[in-house]
Amino acid sequence: MRKDSLSQCSKTVCNRIRIYFQIITSAICLFLIGLSGVAAEAQPDKYYLRIGHGESHNSNQINVTTLGVVSLKGNMVGHFDLSYLDSDTNGQAAALEFGAGFAFNWYVSPYLSIGASLGYNWDEDEAVAAYFPELGVVVDVTKRFGITFSGRRYYSLYQEDEDIIMLGLVFRK
Repeated sequence: MRKDSLSQCSKTVCNRIRIYFQIITSAICLFLIGLSGVAAEAQPDKYYLRIGHGESHNSNQINVTTLGVVSLKGNMVGHFDLSYLDSDTNGQAAALEFGAGFAFNWYVSPYLSIGASLGYNWDEDEAVAAYFPELGVVVDVTKRFGITFSGRRYYSLYQEDEDIIMLGLVFRK
């Protein structure tokens, strides 16, 4: 009986955290949409080659390594990545990730996007699919080099939700 009450309590806490995360994400999205109407002199369109790595500290201990392209055009961001996922409990997988969203194309370019991940886990011999919101920033250090930092919340990845913090390098022609 005591285990059931503890289990119910932990589910309630997890549901509250999920609701708070969704409210914060929605508020940030509305803030960015509101700011996009403000006239600001944006930088020219930028295309980056991105190399990134991130990991979660949830029960699955997932590491994500990506190689892809990030495009900033006006107030829009788009990305396409090849990803390698390594999970302690579910094994290794390869995936294609793509997404789009709002951005501010400046020297420091914050963005908010929605993405999807489709792939294959060869250890479990099954397809892998997930969707994720991503909140991040691209910082131009020089005209040809920069860094990127983002947070992703993967939904339905291995039937669980995973928070991944990504850090990467970007190169520009």
